[in-house]
Amino acid sequence: MAEAVPPEPALLNASELEQRLLAVGLHPTGLLSDLGVDDHLARLEADKVDAATLSAYADAIGELSAVSADRGQALPPTLWDVSTPALREAGWTVYTLTEAMASDAGAIHVALLSDAYAAFLERKPNALEGALALLPLSRNYVETLPESARAERERHAKTEGQATLLIWQALLSGTSRYNPLTHRPLWSHGYIGHFSVPHIHQYATGEGLTASQVWGVDGFNPAFVGPPTNSNQVEHLGISALLQGVAHVPGAVLAATEAFEVFVDHDDPAAARADRALNDVVRTVLLPRMEEDPNALVSALTKALQ
Repeated sequence: MAEAVPPEPALLNASELEQRLLAVGLHPTGLLSDLGVDDHLARLEADKVDAATLSAYADAIGELSAVSADRGQALPPTLWDVSTPALREAGWTVYTLTEAMASDAGAIHVALLSDAYAAFLERKPNALEGALALLPLSRNYVETLPESARAERERHAKTEGQATLLIWQALLSGTSRYNPLTHRPLWSHGYIGHFSVPHIHQYATGEGLTASQVWGVDGFNPAFVGPPTNSNQVEHLGISALLQGVAHVPGAVLAATEAFEVFVDHDDPAAARADRALNDVVRTVLLPRMEEDPNALVSALTKALQ
């Protein structure tokens, strides 16, 4: 006698899906750039997504919240509910990316985001300590990447030190940068740039803050800050490290760029001096140690910058 096949579970209706999506922490209408439950229900009604996909989406978000909480720092559910142009251009949707992140293969990435956000919160409001704490996390992530992901990494970074700087800057701010020599894009983190610590904090707090507002400049010696308006020194530190350590833009070019911005854009000369001082520390302290023990690099940078 043939074994009975259990019936497939009934699909949730629109009302049940609404309650399920709300229950896993999505916002009813979207608070920042997140889609919100109403957007998903509108897609359902327009046959742009089916009930099974939305049900799986809710399950994946619940899994990501549980896994990151077990890791030590829960990630905000609304972080996953953002459909950026870069995400779509890469062939992902919020549904497929969230499913991938909630899989076994995504665990290493979720662990990095959870650890990075925890390190930021533990050291807040000390921006310098918080930013530097992400360096060893970035190196550990690079060293433990599966072989299948290393070929992609090596397209952008030839050494583990360079790859560490790429990941570190993505966590610090996720911003892209143009080469001051060619005025062409040096790199783009693509949709990965959305998963920076400042973005995580925005969605955790529900506040539309800039990276500068999230980080601040506490912990930096005033010589590396300058006037109060020069508040993006964590972002500047990460970008300078990438420009000099990965793109090999000479420090002299960066100094000339700062001077040019003062002349053309009427930037504050005191801010430019502070930026140049920060660039010099990257050149003299970070670059010679970037392939060495990241904890030793953190100690050296702390001594130089605080």
